[in-house]
Amino acid sequence: MTETPQQFRERLSQEAVAWQVRLSSGAVSDATRAEFNHWRQQSAAHEQAYQETTQLWQQLSGPLQADRQRRLALAAAQRLRRQSRHRTIGFAVAASFLLLVLAGLFPDYLRHPLADYRTHIGEQTSIQLADGSVIHLNTDTALNVSLSNQERRIELLGGEAEFEVAHDRTRPFRVSAGHTTTEALGTRFIVRYDGNGGNVTLLQGKIRTAASNTTATLSAGQQIAFHANDLGTVQTADMDSAEAWRHGRLLMNFVPLKQVIAEINRYRRGQIRLLDDKLGEKEVNIAVDIQHIDAWLEALETTLGVKAERLGGWVLLRV
Repeated sequence: MTETPQQFRERLSQEAVAWQVRLSSGAVSDATRAEFNHWRQQSAAHEQAYQETTQLWQQLSGPLQADRQRRLALAAAQRLRRQSRHRTIGFAVAASFLLLVLAGLFPDYLRHPLADYRTHIGEQTSIQLADGSVIHLNTDTALNVSLSNQERRIELLGGEAEFEVAHDRTRPFRVSAGHTTTEALGTRFIVRYDGNGGNVTLLQGKIRTAASNTTATLSAGQQIAFHANDLGTVQTADMDSAEAWRHGRLLMNFVPLKQVIAEINRYRRGQIRLLDDKLGEKEVNIAVDIQHIDAWLEALETTLGVKAERLGGWVLLRV
């Protein structure tokens, strides 16, 4: 399957991180360095990915480098152990760097690694279950599937998914997200969950959502929010916005820019940050192509008169 531009950039970022770790290990052979130079010279995109990783390294590694120098100075007093100590510290620095990068650039790789199905940041996929139901997973989503003769149960661990449920009266279809469970028979709905709370949007049919001792029944075009053990009140959903991601777009109308940025950051590995609180409160309307978020950022500079400062994959917005 052909890579999308976003998947290509993500792959290069991962390769650049791996090269940075190898080069920081303190034991790099001429052959390894030649292999790295060959990788780096394959294209401008390869070079850019490495430069972005290098910038991140320079920002994060100050304390690690200082600790490395301190340890090397101590090791110098014991000549016979110097080489061994150097390697040990080198690998410690590399491992620390890798953890920092994974936590900062690839948090999704550390979440729910054993889930039955999952997507990474910026990815979307669809799966068909043995009963004929189809689940569409949005960005950074993980879930487990359990099909039995008594029920069909999906555990949404985090993220967002649309469920097209195959009709089967003998086996209820239930989606749990935290302490909230949504049950449906022959219907289509979306559940979003971030680990603390979320919402359920009904696109077609009828569903029942329950949390603790509270239950709500939704009709098509309605939405309900949930948090911990509590359900909110049933609301009319903005159907175009709720399902836009299924068509590769984000639609948001008359919402604060900070809310828009929070939503877009779900799809972009390098985060966007607002440096001005007043700018974050400004109401905007957006229609963004998920695969071309950076093009929207460039347009934002013109339409809102903001300045976008790029730091590796990160973008800082200010007036």
